Amino acid sequence: MVELRTQHGDTMAKSFAGDTYNTAVYFKRCLPVSSISYLTAIGADFLSDELILTMGEHEINTDLVFRSTERNLGLYMIRNDNQGERTFAYWRAQSAATQTINLMPDDNISADWFYFSGISIAILDNAQRENLFSLIKKLKTQGCKIAFDPNYRPRLWEDEDIAQHWTTRAYQESDLAFPGADDHLMLFRHTCADDIFAYLEDKNITEVVMKNGAIGVHILAQQEQCIVPVEHVSAVVDTTAAGDAFNAGFMAARLSGKPAVESASFGAKVAATVITYPGAIIPSGIFSSHIPSLK
Repeated sequence: MVELRTQHGDTMAKSFAGDTYNTAVYFKRCLPVSSISYLTAIGADFLSDELILTMGEHEINTDLVFRSTERNLGLYMIRNDNQGERTFAYWRAQSAATQTINLMPDDNISADWFYFSGISIAILDNAQRENLFSLIKKLKTQGCKIAFDPNYRPRLWEDEDIAQHWTTRAYQESDLAFPGADDHLMLFRHTCADDIFAYLEDKNITEVVMKNGAIGVHILAQQEQCIVPVEHVSAVVDTTAAGDAFNAGFMAARLSGKPAVESASFGAKVAATVITYPGAIIPSGIFSSHIPSLK
């Protein structure tokens, strides 16, 4: 998507971002030896051409990026308050990405891991949602692992019941899940980690990594729980992509062989770095000066 962010007064900065896209970019930066392909649809407009070039600069493979001749990129605008918290305005209902599954010529893809979010599901119609889950089931039969973040955005769903239905189905397919305390409070009225873990208990998820803001990261794996503290950030500039960056850091560390607790600490450090700069995707030079690459 196109990201528009207020800089000074009426001046806007343009970039490209989106929850799973942010995670893909930061994952690649954390683990440069990885090969990342991004599944989406874009338009035939000049902004779509710019996005393809930008993905190349980030070393994200574009083999699963499909073109729509009828639709363009979606757009969102961010406004931040004095604490760095953000408010979004979306223009994406008719974006090319809403037709991603329809534009796929077939489902003949393979991967070691497939990462998606609640937004990935929300923007699709019901027929495409079913086809997406058919693709996920096929990938699982090939040995692919599934990672999911609910990333609940009420405005993108038809209603709460539908969001609950598809979010539950996504959890049931997941090997690694990143529930957020705020997401579950809004969507399921869960008020604490115990509520979330109880809800997820019968979903057969291998590892649950619950993000709970300044309280820390709750990890549930093999029926054992722990809380990993996160470092305090005194000068928060922009919390956009904080969760996306954490997920990227955690997965990159886990796939590089680090244990869950160390991976959570690494993910928290990635997120802490990102929120001290404006925009969802911070400059690569700044990122690498704070975050060492994994091997």
